[in-house]
Amino acid sequence: MTRTWLALLAAWRQAHGADLLPDFHFRGGPEDHFQLGFAMGRAYPDVIRSRVAAHMLQLKQLLEHERCQQQFRALMSTHQQLVPKLVEELRGVGAGSGAKFEDLMAMSLQEELGYCNATTATSGRRSPDHCSDYMLCDSKHCFDAHNEDGNLEDRKLFTAFIQLGELNFTTLNYAGDLLGGMSAFAFNSLGLGFSLNWVGPSHCDVSSLGRNYVSRQLLAARGWEEAKQIISQKHAAGHNYQLMDFEARRISNFEVALDQVSEKVIRGAFFHANQYQTLDVQGQITGNSSLHRLQRVRELPLPSSPQDALQILGDQEDRAYPIFHDLRSHQRGDQSDWTLASVLFDLNQGTVELMLGNPKDAAVQRRFHVPVQRPFHVPMVV
Repeated sequence: MTRTWLALLAAWRQAHGADLLPDFHFRGGPEDHFQLGFAMGRAYPDVIRSRVAAHMLQLKQLLEHERCQQQFRALMSTHQQLVPKLVEELRGVGAGSGAKFEDLMAMSLQEELGYCNATTATSGRRSPDHCSDYMLCDSKHCFDAHNEDGNLEDRKLFTAFIQLGELNFTTLNYAGDLLGGMSAFAFNSLGLGFSLNWVGPSHCDVSSLGRNYVSRQLLAARGWEEAKQIISQKHAAGHNYQLMDFEARRISNFEVALDQVSEKVIRGAFFHANQYQTLDVQGQITGNSSLHRLQRVRELPLPSSPQDALQILGDQEDRAYPIFHDLRSHQRGDQSDWTLASVLFDLNQGTVELMLGNPKDAAVQRRFHVPVQRPFHVPMVV
């Protein structure tokens, strides 16, 4: 992809917001996992094949190593044993789109496969430059503001409205990945929502689930405690979750590193990037982007409202590693990735808002209403 074409894509993103594909709707029974995946594959075949091809350029280099092949086979076996229905969803995506099932599995486990060989790990794993969250939940406001950062080849997102039996959920998702696995936001009909951040423990355990499969399971959680149990299961590597309960008006930040878990109940303002901040993880993988974002946030006043948080998520003062990434930031020397979408979860209003362009402008591209029973507009005291 030429620099000129990349610049055109970035300029479109800056002017129009997230690059949204047509919406995806699916209604089926509780066991229709293959059918769900097949329908997704049929809906976006060209986008899925293009995205898979881009990721496989890195993954094929990784999988040339026998140790990485062994790790991939072990991870596939683990997932087929522990979550066969989710594996069937990916089989369906492959059948519907024409992408190879093994390539889709490798892409869904790209973070975990990056640990297979010390000399090739950085080529297979996404860099630790992805996503930021700023959250607060006090007596006046309760919200999480999220930047979904990634590579331009991942830019095309789609909104999914799904019913599987009694399970209903909505996600803003990457094409070709599990729903809720690689997503800018997700929430279900019981008022549970979440955003996700990359974090990197020192190693991987192939006997446990990859992060995308755990967050896909979260969509089926029927309550806060069940959601916590899902998050707290041992991971193959690690992940960071912002879990939100719109019904009870509460937010917790969870950090997971294999079988280690920490929960931070959100009251005052709390910013999270792509490194462990509440969990002591020896040998964790960090990057310049997180270090710079955390330092820049320390220089700014604490947010006391959603608008304040959106201003901070749109900050570009640090030219090398800004908080918000767009054409302007890259023209000024940005060495990191791109912000694909910015999202505001407002638990007072019962809404999830996809922002248009830089979130500091507070323009809304699209608004979603979370289906819960609590009256909104009247803050609950915490």
